Amino acid sequence: MPQFVAIVPVLRVSDVARSIAWYRDNLGFTPDPFPAEPPFEFCILRRDSTELMLRKSAGAVSRVRDSYEWDVYIRLEGEELTQLLDHARRRTPLVRGPELMAYGQVEFELEDPDGYRVCVAEALADTRGFPRAVT
Repeated sequence: MPQFVAIVPVLRVSDVARSIAWYRDNLGFTPDPFPAEPPFEFCILRRDSTELMLRKSAGAVSRVRDSYEWDVYIRLEGEELTQLLDHARRRTPLVRGPELMAYGQVEFELEDPDGYRVCVAEALADTRGFPRAVT
């Protein structure tokens, strides 16, 4: 049986260049757009061993989400959530969190320019100071 090595989300976005900037500036992804110069139709974003793809949407993109209704879930390792949280919250509003979930992950949510919800989570050794989620 073949071995799966990755499942990569593909987000349909209204402006690939704007989304590239958001994911680069807020979450530290490195873009590999196509074509190489704007206007971009497609992009692979990479960070560490993960990928996220962006594709230009043919129509309007409109999303309205409640908390806990995320589209992308990013799980971290290495006790780096607090550092990424501090970096992100200086650049974009948090939608939710940070908060300690019942299953042990500390999570926070961001919303990209097209309304996609991105949840960032990590199981931290020290969760003091993080409020417990009320779901």
